[in-house]
Amino acid sequence: MAFTFFTLGGRQFWEDIYVYQKWRIQRNCITKHYRLLDNWDIRRAGGSFEQCSRALTRCAEIFQLTPPKTKAVVLLHELAGNKNQFNQMVKMAESAGFSAIAVNYPSTRKELRAHVRQLELLLNSIEYVKEVSFITAGIGGLLVRLLLAADSQWKKKIKTGRIVQIDPPNRGFRLWERLSDSKIAALFLGPSIKSCDSHKVVKIPRFPDTTEFGIINTHNRIADMLKDSLPDRWRIFFPQIGDSFLPGAKDMIDIKTWKTNPAADDKTIRACKNFLLNGKF
Repeated sequence: MAFTFFTLGGRQFWEDIYVYQKWRIQRNCITKHYRLLDNWDIRRAGGSFEQCSRALTRCAEIFQLTPPKTKAVVLLHELAGNKNQFNQMVKMAESAGFSAIAVNYPSTRKELRAHVRQLELLLNSIEYVKEVSFITAGIGGLLVRLLLAADSQWKKKIKTGRIVQIDPPNRGFRLWERLSDSKIAALFLGPSIKSCDSHKVVKIPRFPDTTEFGIINTHNRIADMLKDSLPDRWRIFFPQIGDSFLPGAKDMIDIKTWKTNPAADDKTIRACKNFLLNGKF
């Protein structure tokens, strides 16, 4: 039975399999059922992938959805995040002439390589797009490193553009290492946390030599004040200078912000736009 209702967009139990002009076909990571959401996260259809695909075709005609641009930006959120943290970044990408694809993936339910398989499905199914760039936050930066290292079908039809990593744990994160053996942490943060300790992160392939990528380090002013008030034995659990470093970066920048979501900071958004268009912050 077809019926519509508002959803939260599938923040931790749904994965985007196909995206067309902000409409998305999602698969539940537990039940494997599919649903079609519109650009307002309203459920328009459910059932199999084929049923949702046919419903999307009908809706594209009814709502006169135009084909996406040939250049796209895929945005990958951080651990326990969701696509909505990139709402302002999406507007920037669209104003700069890109199609923006903010992806939901169940970051607390699966490990990193499972998310890579989801992204491969999504990119293999993308139509019209000839070049794709990436903006990532947190572990999204590790995810795109794994994605570009894989021998995927989509690479034969889509060129890889520029990549911006925001606060990537390219050398691991000490707090995650301590929490990786905690059953409580595993319950809330899932298996991805075990994939992100320093011993495993260093084994993730770097970006190909021909890839242009930049790194943005953000410093939350409130977190920095809290860090300064703590004893030295507790400070090591905060991100350290150099944790995000990765050889081959074309540019790096430090940005101070009051926002808990650095991807919504105006300075971060401007830096991402500059790098996508010019290859430097």
